Amino acid sequence: MNTNLIIKLNSTTGLQASPEKVKINKLSSSISPLNFIKLLKEADNKVNPRIANVNKITKGIHETLKNSPELYFYKSKGLLIATQSCKILDRNRVELSFEDPEHEGIMDGGHNTFAVGIYIISELFGTNIKKWDDCKMFWDANYDELLTRFKEREEEFKFSIPIEIITPNEEDGALEEYYENLSEICSARNNNVQLTETSKGNQVGLYDLLKDLLDGEFDVIWKAGYSGKIKSEDVISLATIPLIFLRERGKIPSDIKSLNKISVYSQKSKCVEFFNDVVGHESISKYENGKYVLQDELVKSALHLTKDILKFFDRMYIEFPNLYHDASPGKFGRISAVVKTATRVPFLSTDIKSDYQYPFGFFVPLIAGLTELMKIENNAVRWKINPNQIDLSKIDLSQYVNIIKLVSFDPQKVGKQDVFYKEAENAFGNL
Repeated sequence: MNTNLIIKLNSTTGLQASPEKVKINKLSSSISPLNFIKLLKEADNKVNPRIANVNKITKGIHETLKNSPELYFYKSKGLLIATQSCKILDRNRVELSFEDPEHEGIMDGGHNTFAVGIYIISELFGTNIKKWDDCKMFWDANYDELLTRFKEREEEFKFSIPIEIITPNEEDGALEEYYENLSEICSARNNNVQLTETSKGNQVGLYDLLKDLLDGEFDVIWKAGYSGKIKSEDVISLATIPLIFLRERGKIPSDIKSLNKISVYSQKSKCVEFFNDVVGHESISKYENGKYVLQDELVKSALHLTKDILKFFDRMYIEFPNLYHDASPGKFGRISAVVKTATRVPFLSTDIKSDYQYPFGFFVPLIAGLTELMKIENNAVRWKINPNQIDLSKIDLSQYVNIIKLVSFDPQKVGKQDVFYKEAENAFGNL
């Protein structure tokens, strides 16, 4: 895509250089609603680590736009725009490029953009929109009509939107410096909303391989505020299992802190940190244009097992009650933490439902035990036996279930005690 946009600023003193000689310039001003309409047609927010949705912030902005629009300029931080090219023209106009949505667009102020956008749509069309993607689709599909209606009623929209633009300067190496610092600037500007580590990791490309492998089959929420059914940290925590396997065999750089399998159940934040440290390590990925590009073939092959692990998690959620019954006398449904009701599997990989709703802690050690079914062959991590092809009736879980009884059927103790993980390893190791 080759897109250049000319918008008019309410005022400009030109581009401001960095006193510290960073090769990035900044411009601060404000724009009218008409120029906002033009801007939103070309600028997306893929560069922003969050996605905006209707919430208290957007509702508060709407109240200001309706009741005291003249104060919006003072009450709002406005928009932060990233562009690889910003040319100053005459009459307070600037020409911005939006060729690369991964490095150009709305860096911060997503809620302001979204709130102003859906306010204009509501006023002009009477349509209520609640999601960013729906807003952008409506904008693109109805742009000409939107412009026409706005110009007929322009006097009703009397507010100014603060805008800040950052762009590389004309020095050699400026574009590379812009790429390198973009994600850090994004994260810093979004820190007031406690941007999650997964959102930050997604922003710099740490999950790109997982996204390529899983998207289309698993509805994962990779970006804060984005719609979806599966939390990214749930996926990432399970993706660490083959990385733990590599660490146990000395194939992960020694300067990366190790991860205990128990964390897969009890400390997803540690799993995310471990995953990010591995994939972001200089010996495993190449950092270019503000993104980590995974290079290490062994780590790549390990992450390719993630899809099978997610499917096996779903399979185990369905089958564990039967395995419990087979391993020892007693009814799974009588455990106080268990409810007998048809329940969808966690990662939605099948339409088959579990007969029970119960805590994952009862079987997460068995998922972590899949490391016993992994091997390294021809510089790649592979399955000795694909877990989804195992005859589960051949797994001896008698000792595992007996220890569940010893801890009074407490799923938290099952998920957090090392003995269950050892038993899980033994169960798969004996296949």
